[in-house]
Amino acid sequence: MEKVTAKIGAENYKTVITSPTSEFISDMPIDEGGQNLGPKPKELLAAALAGCVAMTVKMYANRSKWLLEDVFVDVEIDTETTPGTTIFTKKVSFTGDLTEYQTERLHVIAQKCPINKILQNPIVVK
Repeated sequence: MEKVTAKIGAENYKTVITSPTSEFISDMPIDEGGQNLGPKPKELLAAALAGCVAMTVKMYANRSKWLLEDVFVDVEIDTETTPGTTIFTKKVSFTGDLTEYQTERLHVIAQKCPINKILQNPIVVK
């Protein structure tokens, strides 16, 4: 089970997030009362998906000994278009000496990242 801890002090919205292996800051933009010291919480959610997709694809390509150079993942979160529904839109692209089959396969693998699977299943927040 993964665990993180968030701590906020006197500085408006500056939140220190700690995991067993690292520490980073989340904040809000200046026009929303923060100091813009780090990504907003919704950006962190998008980053979790983007990072997981990139790492999953890279691991697969490495194990397959494919000549993948870069993985680019763009994630947008839309909570406004359909009330009560959150839509994650991700665009994945690659550079490297890849065949058409390898590129298609990497797109399939991108769907299999653990965060992608979590977001496609029912979620309970306690």
